[in-house]
Amino acid sequence: MTHRRILSAVTALLCAAGTLTVFPHVTEPVTANAAMTIANPFIWSDVPDDDIIRVGDTYYMVHTTMFFAPGAPIMKSKDLFSWEMCNYVYDTYADGPKQTLSNGDHDYAHGQWATSLRYHDGKYYVFFGSYGTNKSYIYQTTDIENGPWTRSEINGMYHDASMLFDDDGRKYLVYGSGEFHIKEFNDDMTGFKSGGLDKALFKTNLSGLSGEGSHIHKIGDYYYIFIIAWPNGHPRTEYCYRSKSLTGSWEGKTVLESGLGTYGSGVAQGGIVDTPDGKWYALLFQDHGSVGRVPVLVPMTWQNDWPVLGEGGKAPVTLTVPDTYKGTFMAKDDDFSYDTNKLDLLWQWNHNPDNTAWSVTERPGYLRLTNKTTANELLHARNTLTMRTEGPSCSSVVKLDTKGMKPGDYAGLSAFQFKYGNVGVYVGDDGSKKVYMAVNGGDKVENSSNKIVAQQNMSGDEVYLKVDFNFNTVDSSFNVSNNIDKANFYYSFDGSSWTKIGDTLNMSYDLTLFTGYRSGLYSYGTKSTGGYADFDYFDYERAEWNVPQVVEPDPDGYWLHCTFENGVDGFRARGGESVTSTAAEKYAGSKSMLVSGREASWQAACHTLSTASFEAGKAYSFSADAMYKTGSDTDTFHLTFQYTGTDGEVHYKKIATESAVKGEWVQLSNPSFTIPSDCAGEMYIYVETAESSIDFYVDEVIAAPEGTAIAGPGKSSFVLGDVNSDGVINAVDLSLAKKGILTEKFASSLAQKAADVDRNDVVRIADVVWIAKYVSGQTKEYPPQGERETPPKSDYMYPKNLSYKEAPANYFQQPANHGTVVKENYTGINGAKTMYVYLPYGYNENT
Repeated sequence: MTHRRILSAVTALLCAAGTLTVFPHVTEPVTANAAMTIANPFIWSDVPDDDIIRVGDTYYMVHTTMFFAPGAPIMKSKDLFSWEMCNYVYDTYADGPKQTLSNGDHDYAHGQWATSLRYHDGKYYVFFGSYGTNKSYIYQTTDIENGPWTRSEINGMYHDASMLFDDDGRKYLVYGSGEFHIKEFNDDMTGFKSGGLDKALFKTNLSGLSGEGSHIHKIGDYYYIFIIAWPNGHPRTEYCYRSKSLTGSWEGKTVLESGLGTYGSGVAQGGIVDTPDGKWYALLFQDHGSVGRVPVLVPMTWQNDWPVLGEGGKAPVTLTVPDTYKGTFMAKDDDFSYDTNKLDLLWQWNHNPDNTAWSVTERPGYLRLTNKTTANELLHARNTLTMRTEGPSCSSVVKLDTKGMKPGDYAGLSAFQFKYGNVGVYVGDDGSKKVYMAVNGGDKVENSSNKIVAQQNMSGDEVYLKVDFNFNTVDSSFNVSNNIDKANFYYSFDGSSWTKIGDTLNMSYDLTLFTGYRSGLYSYGTKSTGGYADFDYFDYERAEWNVPQVVEPDPDGYWLHCTFENGVDGFRARGGESVTSTAAEKYAGSKSMLVSGREASWQAACHTLSTASFEAGKAYSFSADAMYKTGSDTDTFHLTFQYTGTDGEVHYKKIATESAVKGEWVQLSNPSFTIPSDCAGEMYIYVETAESSIDFYVDEVIAAPEGTAIAGPGKSSFVLGDVNSDGVINAVDLSLAKKGILTEKFASSLAQKAADVDRNDVVRIADVVWIAKYVSGQTKEYPPQGERETPPKSDYMYPKNLSYKEAPANYFQQPANHGTVVKENYTGINGAKTMYVYLPYGYNENT
């Protein structure tokens, strides 16, 4: 099977030049492995008139595909940025001559128009109107992804309507153009309520296109109606009207008047949705030349109960998306290997198909289109199978087997719109076959004609056909060029050597069809029925667009790695201290960062963490090396995380804490630190001290995926219980701790700190007991850090218990049998000295 691939920028240029070849390749969803940036339009394809809802953690979108069948496509997403087709509301919405291209009739520019999608009490509802039938339709289902859908018809076309399920259980439809109206549905949503609310709400009184595309919502105390207008002198503009009562007065204002970067076409019309974490977005669209009307995602906030769209009043050129982003594909390869006649959801037929006239099982691995009716040219031919194109450029290739074609038959590949271009094969009356390129020779559908521009004799039955679509170019800053809108046509007999045929087609978005250009696989007979064309495969390629710009780890696997070899690497002072790169000290390389001039422990050098790399609720491995040269023998360092929470407050979390020895590097590391889930941005990391204001050095600041083992100096040589700092805790340390208590003296302040194993700033018998337990193997851990010891205040009442008693008279009498004190002289180093000697009672120097 051949599959889709994303082209590189170089390949995209080759695509425009018509030098791409056909070869097998593998399609896999673009899945990023980190946070990333994509660009608006986030889906560069014809996906207009979007309406969007969220049910639980899943978003659903409906958009317009007019006369194509099946219709009213439903897409789903889990992250709001990556979308996939999951269903259609209908196979056919009607089956008259217009919808079947019968009797010269057609439904071009009509069919399903702007559609409303809502979810209420376990059911999904879709409403749209059609100018092709002058009717409107309500579809209902309990399973939006699989159906089935029930269908109700309402007479009349309700233009660009929107459904509302109000808090009181009543249900309404808002619709209109310039003047907006409301009608009340019946309870079962099969029609309108007899005698229900039915009135005009307001007029916009705007010039030009005065308003359409309504989307109504009840949010808080207000009803909001979003519309698009195109006033004279302005681009397409998004307006919002609000009222506290459906039948009250309405006030309105502009909520977005913006192009998209350098592409000035106005971004407007679409639905709004909230995310599970309380954010809001508007899903709007922009006219984008011949590729069609492309969806644009715009962030939205609220101010004074008014929606505020965009960033600084502008639709953003780029969007930061989560690492679940897989991309959105509106076209892809197909080798037509199906077990049943059921095509991929990305395919749609031009008008209702004749399901007896196509098959992917009659000849396995091929799409067979059989001519059961005749037509003079493409727009009147049934069973043209189409798939959307994508910007900024793309290429479609088919391999066509012509053995079943009859004289007067045409088959091939189309750049499908009113001003189409076709590359294909036709069979002459004599049975000869020619490769040809043709355009529409008419100026309206009714007089369209197959105008052959160039042709080439064909030998054999198989041919490869290709169309290259070039819509725009984009630079590295996502600036989009003016519309190029060119298509070129090629054929090949070997699938590798391509020959351009015919003229370059100047594509244009023509309201005659009201859709963007598509790739179309066609076969029709002009003289007889019964012929058929077999398509071996459809191969699709596109220029690179929203292939995630992944913020990738460096070759070591690090998201952040600051070495300070060429400056401070994005660090800055937190509060007046000096932050410089220096060669005075280093752990690795030749330099480190010096933080000096500190007056408080919190002063430090901080580094911003990008939300493109670091996500709230996810864990990462962090490390930083620190060292100091002045102050006490030991000090305590923290690696700290600072962030602004969803509550708007600043919060702090300790990533790692270590004791450091003066003059030695210490590593502050945590292989699994989780960024708090309430982090709303503005993240920083920094190294600080616990209490002191010493100068210190920092080196090798690293952030990496969770679990990454980051090399460094490791923990400090200071170890609790290792009183002599020999790296071993044994009986010697126990003895030194005892001696220090008895003599009230340790070899150093570092030794004293090591003996204080309960870390309460006092070495006492309890510390000796803990060291003894450690040495004897009774414990492997010291107790949690204790409180600084303060002797308890005595409750003894000194004044109350103080009394005076006079001593007895004999207390001062010299007792019997007492000794005597005598004075003696001796000669010392410095001369004669005197000393007093106490002689015991009865002492006799002669005995």
